[in-house]
Amino acid sequence: HMSGGQLRCPIVFRGPGGAGGRLSSQHSQALEANYAHFPGLKVVAPATPADAKGLLKASIRDENPVIFIEGELLYGVRGEVPDTEETIPIGRANVVQSGNDVTLITWSRMLTAVALPAAQHMASMGISVELIDLRSLRPLDEATIAQSIAKTHRAVVVEEGWGFAGMGAHLTDVIQRTCFDDLDAPVIRVHGLDVNMPYAANLEAAVQPSVDRVVQAVQQVTYR
Repeated sequence: HMSGGQLRCPIVFRGPGGAGGRLSSQHSQALEANYAHFPGLKVVAPATPADAKGLLKASIRDENPVIFIEGELLYGVRGEVPDTEETIPIGRANVVQSGNDVTLITWSRMLTAVALPAAQHMASMGISVELIDLRSLRPLDEATIAQSIAKTHRAVVVEEGWGFAGMGAHLTDVIQRTCFDDLDAPVIRVHGLDVNMPYAANLEAAVQPSVDRVVQAVQQVTYR
């Protein structure tokens, strides 16, 4: 922008995000909303080893600066990773599972730690969850979100960070602007509590999104 297009800036910034393990207020922030705020930056947040590889390759090949956020508690996660050189396009969400009753939207560690277990529990309650892993926060795959809500008519957003001015606030705005006629209930956000991260393990767990809180939110939007 400053050079009138004469210079390129193909750089990737990798770094941890979200809660650590008993790291309190110094290393437990989810800062994706901060980075996504700036035009020109791309922001990705993989949830699985396979997505981390595919998105990192795509980020390195991109001509723009990319913020690559790695869930701090995901560093020890093991999973299948393809041997091929294929990349995952930045800006394309992944429909992890199809459903009919509610759209559950999340990214990074919240997918495996909270949203998937919640979806499995709700299946036993007779609630069919469509689960979307955004993978990319900017650009945002608004089309996949809209297609899902046109089917389910309900949405719950799960984010690890704080609610005030968080990524979920923008997602809720996108949904109410583009999917208003399809919604049969208000969009509900499940996010970290509005406090600094405590040090004690039990308090640390208490302020983060949980399976129970997601289930309650889904019950609220489905009037169960």
